[in-house]
Amino acid sequence: MLARFDRLSLRAKLTLGFVALIGLMLAGGGAALLSHRVALAAMESFLDRDNRIAELSLTGRAALGQARRYEKEFLLKVKEFGYEETKSRYATLIHARLEALREDMDAVRRLSDDPGMAQQTRTIEEIAGRYEAGFLKVVALHGRLGRVDTGLEGQFRDRAHAIESLLRQGAPERLMSGLLTLRRHEKDFIQRGTSRHADAFEAAATGFRQDVARSDLPSRHKAELLLLGDEYRALFREYVAVEALIDADTQAYLEEAILIEPLLEQFHARASRAAAETRHALHGLGAATAWTVVVAGLIAILLALLVAGFIVRNANRWIGGCVAFADRLAAGDWTARLPQAAGDNEFGTLAAALNHMADALLAAHGKEEAAAAEQQRLNRTLRMLSRCNETLVRAPSETDLLEGICHHIVETGGYRLAWVGFARDDAQRSVAPAAHAGEGGGYLDDLRISWADTERGRGPTGTAIREGRIVVTHSLASAPEFAPWRAEAAKRGYASSIALPLRGRDGVLGALNIYAAEAEAFDVDEVRLLRELADDLAFGIVSQRDATARARAEEALDYYANYDGVTGLANRNLFGDRLRQATLHTARSGRRMAVLMLGLDRFKAINDSLGHDAGDALLKHVGQSLAAALREGDTVARLSSGEFAVAMSDLARDEDAAPVAMKLLEAAMRPLTLNGNDIYTTASMGISVYPKDGTDAASLLQNADAALSSAKAMGGNLFHFYSPQMNESMAARFALESGLRLALERDELRVHYQPRVSLQGGEMTSAEALVRWEHPEAGMMPPAQFIPLAEETGLILPLGEWVINSVCRQLRAWLDAGLPVPPVAVNLSARQFRQKNLVQVVRQALRVEGLEARYLELEITESALMDDMEAAIATLRELKAIGVKLSLDDFGTGYSSLSHLKRLPIDYLKIDQSFVRELTTDPDAAAICLAIVGLAHNLKLTVIAEGVETAGQANYLRQQRCDEMQGYYFSRPVPAGEFERFMTQATTLALPLRPPEERRTLLLVDDEANILSALKRMLRRDGYEIFTAGSAREGFDILSTHAVQVIVSDQRMPEMNGTEFLSKVRGLYPDTIRMVLSGYTDLGTITESINRGAIYKFLTKPWDDEQLREQVREAFHHYDAARLKA
Repeated sequence: MLARFDRLSLRAKLTLGFVALIGLMLAGGGAALLSHRVALAAMESFLDRDNRIAELSLTGRAALGQARRYEKEFLLKVKEFGYEETKSRYATLIHARLEALREDMDAVRRLSDDPGMAQQTRTIEEIAGRYEAGFLKVVALHGRLGRVDTGLEGQFRDRAHAIESLLRQGAPERLMSGLLTLRRHEKDFIQRGTSRHADAFEAAATGFRQDVARSDLPSRHKAELLLLGDEYRALFREYVAVEALIDADTQAYLEEAILIEPLLEQFHARASRAAAETRHALHGLGAATAWTVVVAGLIAILLALLVAGFIVRNANRWIGGCVAFADRLAAGDWTARLPQAAGDNEFGTLAAALNHMADALLAAHGKEEAAAAEQQRLNRTLRMLSRCNETLVRAPSETDLLEGICHHIVETGGYRLAWVGFARDDAQRSVAPAAHAGEGGGYLDDLRISWADTERGRGPTGTAIREGRIVVTHSLASAPEFAPWRAEAAKRGYASSIALPLRGRDGVLGALNIYAAEAEAFDVDEVRLLRELADDLAFGIVSQRDATARARAEEALDYYANYDGVTGLANRNLFGDRLRQATLHTARSGRRMAVLMLGLDRFKAINDSLGHDAGDALLKHVGQSLAAALREGDTVARLSSGEFAVAMSDLARDEDAAPVAMKLLEAAMRPLTLNGNDIYTTASMGISVYPKDGTDAASLLQNADAALSSAKAMGGNLFHFYSPQMNESMAARFALESGLRLALERDELRVHYQPRVSLQGGEMTSAEALVRWEHPEAGMMPPAQFIPLAEETGLILPLGEWVINSVCRQLRAWLDAGLPVPPVAVNLSARQFRQKNLVQVVRQALRVEGLEARYLELEITESALMDDMEAAIATLRELKAIGVKLSLDDFGTGYSSLSHLKRLPIDYLKIDQSFVRELTTDPDAAAICLAIVGLAHNLKLTVIAEGVETAGQANYLRQQRCDEMQGYYFSRPVPAGEFERFMTQATTLALPLRPPEERRTLLLVDDEANILSALKRMLRRDGYEIFTAGSAREGFDILSTHAVQVIVSDQRMPEMNGTEFLSKVRGLYPDTIRMVLSGYTDLGTITESINRGAIYKFLTKPWDDEQLREQVREAFHHYDAARLKA
């Protein structure tokens, strides 16, 4: 049977399978429909009876709940709205709700055929009747009570009001009090309804009756009061009795209501059970239906799998065969074929068609392979030629050309190695590789190819060069002429090669050699194309060499048109052009320039005696020396036999040319060693200056030449300005320089001292050392006349070192004399600050004199730091490590870089005198001073004002919280002997009294009197108004009567310690700045106080005077900053 099924067509097999599936699906659907009808019948039964009973039980419970709610509202509202109104509103509502409940129970009896359920409905109706009757009885009792103005309550209150009216007609106060007691008990009972208040009323009524009987009232009044009292008492008793009946009857009908709810709950539970039974029946039907459908589905699936198995097995066999057939075709097996199928079906037809297709593909593949190989070879060769042609056109040099061609042959042409070798005309007639590309760099290292007729010259390359023809080697493994190189070629996979001669105008230049990985790689067409490439390459090589030769010739012509052939310096032509450019630039910039003409003395004699070669060597030597002595941008040229010219631009003054002239003369005098002998020469120089001596190149050269003639006429070996005034000025300058060099040796330098004073207390704080030159002829010279010259000539280094040593020596002498010596500041020039051994110089000076570093201060200008900020900061830190203090001088006149300022380890900031001079007349200058003071204080620096010459300047600076001043207002710079008087006499600056709002007040608190005395003596010189207290209590007294800004307190004191005292001060005077100064530290207490903000700083005993003064000064700055911010 399976064999017969297998022979059927795919269409017939699928038809049989689908018919079976449809039949099974119809059977399963019929079973599901039957189950559905049964479920609907069960659902209808539930909806018709059980569900309706459940609904009626719920509506009955709702009706009972509404009746209970109306009942409660009646009891709450009856006293408010009155009996009649409340009864008419709520009694009717309750009756209607209970009637609805009875109707629901009657409907339940009609629906149910259960006798027990019918009996329960009748029981519920009876209980509802008793509940309604009891409620109506309570309603009637409430009618007897009435409201405040009606019923029993209204009646006994009328009697109470009548009694009150009679008592107001002259009755004793005791009776009125008794009535009020009765009324209070009455109200208590009405509000609370307890028997205690009813009993209290009865007792009070008895007492009231007795009081009335014993009273002195008239008989008629007394009798009337007794009658009213009895009526009042009787009515109240009746009211109490009705209240008791209401409570009893209410409890009775409430008990009836409680019985109804469980019965209704039973109805609901019975309906729920019926629903559960119905649901269970439906679930059973659903499960049966599900099993029916599942079984039918499983049978259908089994049948489908069976049919599909037969179909798939047959299809898979044929599809597998087709896939294997396609894989063999894809892998290149063009002989693959499918077997012919048995029977007349779709797979047989498909197999025949695919076999026919395979036959056609086999034929087409053979044609495509041949065409593809031909096309690939052609495309590769054409791409290579195209790239090589681009390189021939664009290559900037011969090397780039050769490397580019070799690269394209390998990368684009697909060859293994390409290299170009040139024929040499040496004894061996060797071939030198010039460029290569591909795998074979090591192969070329040991080729040793020749183009001579020898064993190594008969190879492909040598033969191509020697005979000028193309040599193709189809198999390197068997060619005898390739024997010397065969082993190395085999290692690198070379199988065939071609050598093409490169023909130039005068013969063969070399050969282009190409190696391939396949044998027989070069056919006739490829050889033709490669010959064309070799001819183009040879033409390109010749063209590159011609272009290089032309460029070198042009460069030589251009060079000798502008440069001297002997010295390599600019010649007269180029110098004239640069000189003209320099004059135009100088005219625009407003600066100065100079032209220097230098002529070698006795050059003609040297040239004649030693020969022209020696003369040329001397000229070259002098030219190099002159060029080395000039700045970058200056021009030196050789104009004629022994004459040179120099153009110097960007000069600030005419005199600036003189130092350069001296350097050039010294450079020209350097000896030249020639053949073991030293040749010495000297030079003369003439100088002309723009614009004084000329405004164009020609006039400047002419005048410099005239000055040169004058210098030679004066004996040579010197320079001469064209202007007589300049010559006189230079003569005076050189005399001054010469005298300054001797001043150190002759002990002509003096150090004067200018004191610095505090603007707060007026006392002298330190001094600045200023050098003077006691010239034997000109007298005492200020530093402005010789310090710039010392900077320029380099004399500033020994001069600065002398000043540091002299100051240290003088400080040692004053200390030995027992004087109160202040620190002394020494200025450091920019050049001195940059000297490598500055720190060693300072350390040595202090060590020699045995001087503490705190006595020496150093002042540095801004400009001295800016050349190399990192190195400057490193030097300053080394100086700080020694212990000297540092000042930044002339602040505001240089770079004033705030980003750098915050990094500098300095102690003082000095305001330049140019700002101080116009302080009281120029608002801008005043604003700058104020800004510098604020900036310095924020950076914790002391501010010093220089050049203070008037009281107005001093007072203004003092008002702006400047710390110190220096200037003629207090003292000019004076010699050491005169300065001693400032120390011995304790001279101070006279300061006006501060207004109260500007005074700086300081409170010192310590229980040791000697410490208070020492602190007050030390801090008084800073100009503070100082108060002292021996205890915290005294401190509070002072704070209550004086405005204090800063407080310094001891920690351990009787009664109250320092942190506790300052914590309380913070609460009372929060603006004060509070510090602790103590030899005892309780870390926990101090940390807590600081964290709470009670303490600004904690200082320890024993203290350093300068550090403590600085801390107090900083505290006042902090106070000022906080006040300004507020």
